[in-house]
Amino acid sequence: MTEATMNPFANPEQRFSKLSMFELDSLYEAVMLARRTLTGIVNQPRFFEGKDYNGAGDEVEGLIDALIEFAGAAVNAAKTAAPADPDAVAARAWLLLKDSVDCSESLSAHAAEAAGYAAQLAMLKQLKQEK
Repeated sequence: MTEATMNPFANPEQRFSKLSMFELDSLYEAVMLARRTLTGIVNQPRFFEGKDYNGAGDEVEGLIDALIEFAGAAVNAAKTAAPADPDAVAARAWLLLKDSVDCSESLSAHAAEAAGYAAQLAMLKQLKQEK
């Protein structure tokens, strides 16, 4: 492990801007799986004192919060990217939609967002065919 990667949570934006949409999507999926796994673990009785987390529970909850921010950095990198390849545009759309679904509860908002991404992708594919 190099000094630059000793703390993967330190300044991920610079590293993430160099990743492809497919890599950002894979990273997001891995981080969210780790977050969901830790969420299941921290809900075990051994992490509680009464209704509140004990010290270990607080630490695991802090790690979950760090993972959420880390995944958010991957999403932000995808938002600022401008892929031109239709496959990369589709990967970006899926990543942004997955994050949107993870962060809210409105089905109609997700349907509209997905329709917008699908329209963008269809237009890009049509433009590529016309060239």
